[in-house]
Amino acid sequence: MSSIDNLADEIIICDVLIVGSEGAGARAALQAAKKGLRVVVACKGVVGKSGATLTADADIDVDSKSCVEKFGLPGDLRDNPDKFAEDMIREAEFINNQYLVKIHCEEAPDRVREVVDMGARVDKLTHAPGHSYPRGIWIPGTEFARVGSAEMRKRDNIRLLQYIMITDFLTQDGRVVGACGLNIASGQFYAFKAKAVIICAGGAMRVYPHTTAPEDLTGDCLAAAYRVGAELIDMEFPMFLPYTLIKPDSLDGVDFTYLLSAYLETHALNRIGERYMKRWDPERMEHSTRDVNSIAAMVEVLEGRGSPNNGTYLSLRHLPKNILDYSAEWFPENISNWRYGGFNMKKFLPDLSQEAMETAPAAHFWNGGIKINERCETNIPGLYAAGEGTGSIMGANRISGNALTMTQVWGYRAGTYAAEYVAGVGEGKIDMDQVAAIKQRLFASLEAKKGEDVVKLRKELQDIAWMNVGVVRDQEGLEKGLKRIAVLREKLPTVCVTTKARAYNKEWIEAIQLENLSVVLEMVARSSLSRQESRGALYRRDFPKTDNVNWLKNVVIYKNEHGMAQRIEDVDLAYIQPKRVIRDYGQKG
Repeated sequence: MSSIDNLADEIIICDVLIVGSEGAGARAALQAAKKGLRVVVACKGVVGKSGATLTADADIDVDSKSCVEKFGLPGDLRDNPDKFAEDMIREAEFINNQYLVKIHCEEAPDRVREVVDMGARVDKLTHAPGHSYPRGIWIPGTEFARVGSAEMRKRDNIRLLQYIMITDFLTQDGRVVGACGLNIASGQFYAFKAKAVIICAGGAMRVYPHTTAPEDLTGDCLAAAYRVGAELIDMEFPMFLPYTLIKPDSLDGVDFTYLLSAYLETHALNRIGERYMKRWDPERMEHSTRDVNSIAAMVEVLEGRGSPNNGTYLSLRHLPKNILDYSAEWFPENISNWRYGGFNMKKFLPDLSQEAMETAPAAHFWNGGIKINERCETNIPGLYAAGEGTGSIMGANRISGNALTMTQVWGYRAGTYAAEYVAGVGEGKIDMDQVAAIKQRLFASLEAKKGEDVVKLRKELQDIAWMNVGVVRDQEGLEKGLKRIAVLREKLPTVCVTTKARAYNKEWIEAIQLENLSVVLEMVARSSLSRQESRGALYRRDFPKTDNVNWLKNVVIYKNEHGMAQRIEDVDLAYIQPKRVIRDYGQKG
């Protein structure tokens, strides 16, 4: 057995290791650092300039009464945290943990106020679909990244590490005591010794070919947590954002067009010019929730009424040109006057007074994930999680603005309770055999002389995701998808990276990410196959009804001696009871 010095290029010792540096990660780091602990934050990219938080457009939800009282915004005093929680539970189709939802809504005002006090700039208040009152305080994700990274850099006991991809967790007697990973820039192998680890690394949207997510959202920590025995819940509900661009290819997944649909009276049309949303939500039409809009669009494609590139159309042609031109002046700051991400979108879009845009759903958020309790604890001692990629809070569907709220409420809690745990636990011991096995697995594709092409396999996995485990699913497709995933996973040990340099070898990193994505997609497929109904972000064409008689349940995925296993458990309906009926998908009750 080699010593850790011979196995690792660098060894880092800390009290708390946090994976992810933006919304939830930064907030967890600041809380843990308040206790005087040695905190290390590992970021897969550049701190303050990577991760999902940066791409949030974005509203952060606080009950409307608190918007008035704590922020001086034009909210509605009739609202309160309990009504906010009711909307979350209803729109999540009653399968989220209602106790966690109450915490989320009650603590949101103070957590957001603290971020504003740190210097985050507020634009305006918005009222998004799914909310009974205006609750979206408009603070772009770039503000959270700017403020969070600046605050972390002020703390002497927070060490920020960039370009570090955490691949695996280390355990001792069932307790997490560290992690392993790679420095993407140098190719060095890192070992971390930590009393607690907090996962704030987001979801796995990059398993899908169309996505709004940045390229580092590949489910690394979801797969790593699964490998050490953590339970995952509600994995059948990856969320899709409707009306994103699919052409030109360079703009695939850009959500500027979805934002137009939120602020203007757009028409979603199929190839025969029909406003197909009348069949799904005749009252709200295109202003229905994102899950219903996405599923409706994909059904149009599958039934042969889609656009040339397997999308549908979003039209503004019915608006007079002077209204269309004037409207852009009062959009939120980050999309005002047709500017988006520093670009003039008019240069990429057709003449909207004459032509429709071709759009499609894109993977946008991971509703399920690592199962946590109110202290952000997983079922593995020493392993905590917060933010996107954790389950039980969003249930079957997330309403707009709650992703950023999630980062602040649960990042704060994760840092607080992980610090408490560290104060009462002794030093762990690193198992050299674990480290050696991880290193061997990670370097296998780099050292192989010949084998499978990782780029080809990545495209194949994305095809499985879209065609078999996509926006619309059924038993035949899911079973076929699971067989295709199994065949693909058999090829993974024989992947060969053609470029042998270790420094910034994207092909090598792609091979490691491919293994993680395949594990996550299998979880989605197995959970989806088990749930014999349609609910929230999951639509089963063979079970098109929402079944509150038989399926007020959660699917939990975990690893046992035979491989991937699952159990189905009843939802804890602590506060609000739905009607025990079988109803049409999209109706609320």
